[in-house]
Amino acid sequence: MLLKKLTLALFVSVAMLAAAPSAMAKPQGKIENASPEATVVAIDETIELAGEALKAVQAGELEKKEMMALFKKVKQRAKTIESTTTYMLREKALGRLGKARLAYKRGKDKAEVEELMAKSYDTFKKIKVRYDEFN
Repeated sequence: MLLKKLTLALFVSVAMLAAAPSAMAKPQGKIENASPEATVVAIDETIELAGEALKAVQAGELEKKEMMALFKKVKQRAKTIESTTTYMLREKALGRLGKARLAYKRGKDKAEVEELMAKSYDTFKKIKVRYDEFN
């Protein structure tokens, strides 16, 4: 009985040690402790991309596939904004961007998509203001 308990304890210990490195690894693609300069660049590029997306929605000249790729590009760039002071605004802007993307994907009225994208763009600009106030 004692041998069974020792074997089980040894097995659990080895299993925990084997799983520890993968559990402690940082998520793939995560920027660790982005510098203030990198954060400013990420904010500026996100605002620029969001502006491009807003203009593309207003113009209505892009194919659906290209427009969806542009929405995705804005989202991916926005996720690189690493600042605790702007985290909530970033999430709000991403939520609005997601609503605009979904409305566009479902073929909603152009004015509705434009309004949602404009709100997202404005929120991205607020991120810049908030970041500049605190840093």
